[in-house]
Amino acid sequence: MPEYGAEDVVVVIPTRDRWRILRRTLDALAHQSVSGFDTIVVLDGTDQQPPNLEGARVITREHGGPGAARNTGAEASERPLVLFLGDDMVPDPELVARHLDVHNRRPEPEVAVLGHVDIHPEVGHNRLNRWMDWSGTQFDYRNITGSDAGFGRFYSCNVSLKRDFFLAAGGFDEDFIYYYEDLDCGYRLDRKGLRLLYEPGARVHHLHPLKWNDIVGRFQGVARGERMMAAKHAWFEPFFTRRIQRALRRPPTSKAWPMLVDRVPSRPSALRRAAERKADLWYYRTLAPYFIDAWEGDRDLEELREYLGERYEDARLADHMGEVQRELASLGDEDAFYRSSEAYLYDLTVFAMSGTKVPYRADLERLVGPRARLLDWGCGIGADGLRFVAQGHTVSFADFENPSTRFLRWRLQRRGLTAAVYDIDRDEVPGGFDAAYALDVIEHVEDPFAFLAELERRGRIVMVNLLEDEPDPLHPHRSLPIRAILDHASRRGLVTYRKYHGRSHLVAYRGTAGRPRITDRLRSIVLRRSGALPA
Repeated sequence: MPEYGAEDVVVVIPTRDRWRILRRTLDALAHQSVSGFDTIVVLDGTDQQPPNLEGARVITREHGGPGAARNTGAEASERPLVLFLGDDMVPDPELVARHLDVHNRRPEPEVAVLGHVDIHPEVGHNRLNRWMDWSGTQFDYRNITGSDAGFGRFYSCNVSLKRDFFLAAGGFDEDFIYYYEDLDCGYRLDRKGLRLLYEPGARVHHLHPLKWNDIVGRFQGVARGERMMAAKHAWFEPFFTRRIQRALRRPPTSKAWPMLVDRVPSRPSALRRAAERKADLWYYRTLAPYFIDAWEGDRDLEELREYLGERYEDARLADHMGEVQRELASLGDEDAFYRSSEAYLYDLTVFAMSGTKVPYRADLERLVGPRARLLDWGCGIGADGLRFVAQGHTVSFADFENPSTRFLRWRLQRRGLTAAVYDIDRDEVPGGFDAAYALDVIEHVEDPFAFLAELERRGRIVMVNLLEDEPDPLHPHRSLPIRAILDHASRRGLVTYRKYHGRSHLVAYRGTAGRPRITDRLRSIVLRRSGALPA
């Protein structure tokens, strides 16, 4: 049986532009209770300019995500034990020694060691860090019973294993750029006999002060990772997708709960459990539009690739070269172009994947509540409406007949969905909707007020966004009378107004079926006097 020492260990740390935190981690490694191990830092991307990282061997590779970087680090060393560590995981002095102790007690090739992750005291006050911890959204330590952690907890921010066993299983699947590479690797290791033993004394402290955009980005990455995981493994059930769906089926909860839960003692009690449920619900409902948008974005591209077949690469290249916009600009007739050309389907799909309209949809969802009846006017490929369907709403679509709506009908059939797609040139589009919306559409119509009248007849609430002029011959649109439209919305009953992306005015107001309220009038006055609403 081998007797492992520190000289048999290589610590592999992937990183990307987090030098300050990485230095804290490297400094803690320099003060371990054992010495002689090697430390390899793998820079994920050749575009980085690292400072001097004393105490580590630095390898640079093309950007491929942390899984690919870990593979590079493991392959660059011949030491028999690999300890994967996150660049923001500051270790206790006994970390390496604790991992070694388990491997010496259990030297079998298939035995790996999972260490513990705590919140670093410096970020313990951060509400988002605390939520990620107590909710099990990031790590599931609280449900480990006994020493066997199970392959689903193969957390590569603090895990060690035999290098040969790791490489024989193929390492991390480099198709996963970020998120779910751990679970995929853990599963493949498990198929080869992995025994993942939990050692709570091998501790690191997570030093990453989370901001809201970090959480949003994480959920977007998780959505894409779950989608890839589901495509690769028939046994996999998307865990976070189910959480999001459960949250959307429940009534909304107050945004005060994420703050109130921290005032309830953390010891187990009925009150604490109730507060956690309500706070968790608020987080998941608020993050749902971002998660769904990322999931649906990958689905958009997958469906377009299947729909166009051999024509897909031509459409992608045309968009990349700007040929679609140049053709539109040269024709000078948007209506004819959109009624006949299939060339812009890729352009619309990529724009739908950009996340530009996530805040618009989130605002509308808050206005109408769960399970609303919505009309997507000028729907195009139906990206907005399909995302609302994924959130549990009933959506009807309306546009003139064109390649986009033909693609939309194909998508609905492929997904097994039943939804009306009205041709506004031929069909009478019904009314009675909770909201009629048109996002990034009104700037392409000849008469914006006649266009709004169509929406007002059909929706209790009308929502549109108004783009300010921005000279761009490749993305032409008509100049909008923004101030006059906002005046019109104010007279009808302003429900909400926000400005996004520096030039997009999002406005929601009462349709003909929705009577103005005194709160609508007051909202208009307050926004005008505060300067938020253009005077």
